[in-house]
Amino acid sequence: MQQLAVVGRGLRGGRSLPPALAQAFRDGSLGPRHMQPLFSLAMRGPASVGELASRLGLAPATASLLVNDLDRAGLVIRSEDRRDRRRTIVSVPEEQRRQLQRMARERLSLVRRTLDRLEPEARPHFLLGLRILAEESAPAATEGRR
Repeated sequence: MQQLAVVGRGLRGGRSLPPALAQAFRDGSLGPRHMQPLFSLAMRGPASVGELASRLGLAPATASLLVNDLDRAGLVIRSEDRRDRRRTIVSVPEEQRRQLQRMARERLSLVRRTLDRLEPEARPHFLLGLRILAEESAPAATEGRR
């Protein structure tokens, strides 16, 4: 999932984004950090906020803030967990899920093609660099420095 964190960043142009997501980027209510939870929900399916936080290596409070922002923008659906009514399950609407999956696959293919072109000895260094970049650009890292 670290690779998705990295490839989810740098989406300022709004290229091929679902209309609601492109609008939220334009009006400033969402930023690149919101792509990681969207990609996770699209690729791995619905999750509780706690599960999403665990998937992404975020604090539950940070994941909750991101989900709240996405909810206000109309990009996620919240529903009651049928097995435990105290839990809320977050998902991406079907019409956006397919588009987000395509975007994630395109971005991951960039990483794969890059790895294919690197010498075998360079690949671990590249992946380490991606991991560090994801950690340094994560919302929790930024919040801790303020």
